[in-house]
Amino acid sequence: MDSNQTNIEAPVKTGPTGLSITSLVFAFLCPPVGFILSIIDLIRKHGRKKFLSVIALIVSCVIGLVAIVIAAILFGVMAPQVAKYTEKSNVASDMQLCDSVKSAITTSMLDPAVIYSDNAGIPAENQWIYVEDIDTGTDFGHTFEEMMGAKPYEIEQMMIKSSYMGTKANGMRFMISSGNVIVEIENSDSTGNKGRDYSNSPISTDSYSYYSF
Repeated sequence: MDSNQTNIEAPVKTGPTGLSITSLVFAFLCPPVGFILSIIDLIRKHGRKKFLSVIALIVSCVIGLVAIVIAAILFGVMAPQVAKYTEKSNVASDMQLCDSVKSAITTSMLDPAVIYSDNAGIPAENQWIYVEDIDTGTDFGHTFEEMMGAKPYEIEQMMIKSSYMGTKANGMRFMISSGNVIVEIENSDSTGNKGRDYSNSPISTDSYSYYSF
């Protein structure tokens, strides 16, 4: 080796690392990733400047906090609207089921095969009768079951299971009055308010005017 040759040492890098630059970029694009990368760069021992990682850490925290606040505000605004829409959907489903049951009962009552049968079993007028109590052993009950495509006790299971649904005493019932059939879900609310005010009215084929979307 030439004794006159001078050993040249490579300059020590002191600028920001590629990781710190990357963490800053991701702090704006995807704060969680930027936060993690900045932490990794800060705990590494490389002897280089870490100011970009500090900035990335601060930026990712600020943007993340702002995003959380905005999400909380949107949730607070949207949650009641979603709940209201869900309740309206429940009401509409219950109304549709009431219509289907009324149609099946009316058709069964007017069926000549039922009217002139020795086992007609047509319910008496002016009496509330729970749908699940319809006797399928009669021609009326058998025709009703065929019309609905389900057994009477299964009808209640079709109802929307809101806080108003549940027991037989609070289920679906019907009454024949002057030849008109009224079908009612006692503890579902046709106003869509679920007990929040004084305008509550059971969902009934006779009380649709109480509710509007």
